[in-house]
Amino acid sequence: MRKDVLRTSDLANRIGVQPEAIRYYERRGLLPPPQRTASGYRIYTQAHLERVEFIKQCQTLGFSLEEIRQLMELRFIGSSPCQHVRDLLLEKIQGVEGQITRLQQFRRELQANARQCEKTLKRHAGGEDCCPVLERLETKPVQQGRRKTS
Repeated sequence: MRKDVLRTSDLANRIGVQPEAIRYYERRGLLPPPQRTASGYRIYTQAHLERVEFIKQCQTLGFSLEEIRQLMELRFIGSSPCQHVRDLLLEKIQGVEGQITRLQQFRRELQANARQCEKTLKRHAGGEDCCPVLERLETKPVQQGRRKTS
């Protein structure tokens, strides 16, 4: 086999993904179908390698495979994609800001529960009383997959 072509496992190893990921990208249309050897093995080129690297880089920025497909279409058809990319990045930033807000609220909830435990431990120093946090968790209704905060 020529040095400038790679089999599925070779391509996967070079990028650091499982071979099934390469076949999945191909099925999803993110990679053009590779040529095949006479025995049916897929053979990938440098262009395939570059596309998989592009996919992995986009994933590190939080882009979904559908968003990556859009970016690839713009990139490889020669259109000026900058505005579209900026819009996608701004959406990602908004999503991250929302996650940060939820995580900060979650941290405050955990801290409040830890303070409640500290107060109980100081009052009852090793007593048999039930933990008020556990009691509250048992009686609080669950709302949209998260505990309702008081």
